[in-house]
Amino acid sequence: MKKIMAVGLAMALALGLTACSGKETVREETTTAAPAKADNPGNEETEKAPVANSNKVKKDPYTEDIKIAYIAHDLSTPNNQAWLEGIERECASWDNIVVQSFNGESSAETQVKIMSDVINQKYDAIILQCSDGTALAPSVDEAEKAGIPVITLNLDAYTVHSALVMAVDYDAGRMVADEMAKEMNEQGDVVIIQGVAGLTRTDNLEKGFRDTIAKYPDIKILDAQSASFEKETAITVMNSFLQNYEKIDGVFCINDAMAEGAALAVQSAGRKGEMVIWGADGESDALAMIESGDMTGTIYTNSWDEGSTAAKIALLMIGSEYDSAVLTETPQVIMEPIVVTIDTVGTIPPEDRW
Repeated sequence: MKKIMAVGLAMALALGLTACSGKETVREETTTAAPAKADNPGNEETEKAPVANSNKVKKDPYTEDIKIAYIAHDLSTPNNQAWLEGIERECASWDNIVVQSFNGESSAETQVKIMSDVINQKYDAIILQCSDGTALAPSVDEAEKAGIPVITLNLDAYTVHSALVMAVDYDAGRMVADEMAKEMNEQGDVVIIQGVAGLTRTDNLEKGFRDTIAKYPDIKILDAQSASFEKETAITVMNSFLQNYEKIDGVFCINDAMAEGAALAVQSAGRKGEMVIWGADGESDALAMIESGDMTGTIYTNSWDEGSTAAKIALLMIGSEYDSAVLTETPQVIMEPIVVTIDTVGTIPPEDRW
């Protein structure tokens, strides 16, 4: 069954399709080969040609010894733990497959060092959540040229590589904006708690939100500050907003951990019920806070399935003659999103809560 599913993914990757529920998913940007200056009088830009053939060696992932590295942005977060569990679940049926996890500790420098070690140790595939897509690009190139396919998770590398598996980003921001506008009767003041600037997913989430909320002329964005994805930092940022603004009608947080922190700050200030609070990811703590009325909603993605999908693609790459050298852009598999509110949270069964 897993081999059959891998073949289906191969077809999707070859066609550059997204894995969704039939609804069109809008992505604002695609990881493509960096343009090179053409040698012409107009100084026009031309697309960089694919890199030369790598040292890729086909192996049977179900019989030969296989090592897969999972390099997380921060292994302590619910998302990263769920992705790791999904990867491990997918590989658990074969004793020959070893999955080794590495904690990037929210540091691109640390991830670069880990990438170098993993490449030198000749791992068969790397699943990577980039702390910095630009800083990690040379390491990803090095791995691919060494014949090690790289599959990125949510936080992309800004260079062409084997595959990207991710939750919706621009669309998630758009969905939140429309839901929030509806709950606010299309009027009021909102604040944004941001992630780390420069990361494709977080930038697109915010862009989707801003582009859509701009369609509601009576809704104003008061302020936006980064909490770097951290719950405790979000509490501090939200406390600052509460002190600076007498009236806040809506809060959009780029991930659930920050939404949970914002909700706790609102509770502590005795202002629960004054504003709607939205996150994005769908982790179990956020779902529980939606059920209790402390958060308003989130965009849920099954992160176990996302990790499992990344592992399927890694095994597919290992067991085929596929080589990213033939690509001019990174194939994407985009996971299905679910809008979760108090009315729909009950549709997420316990076994799907990560």
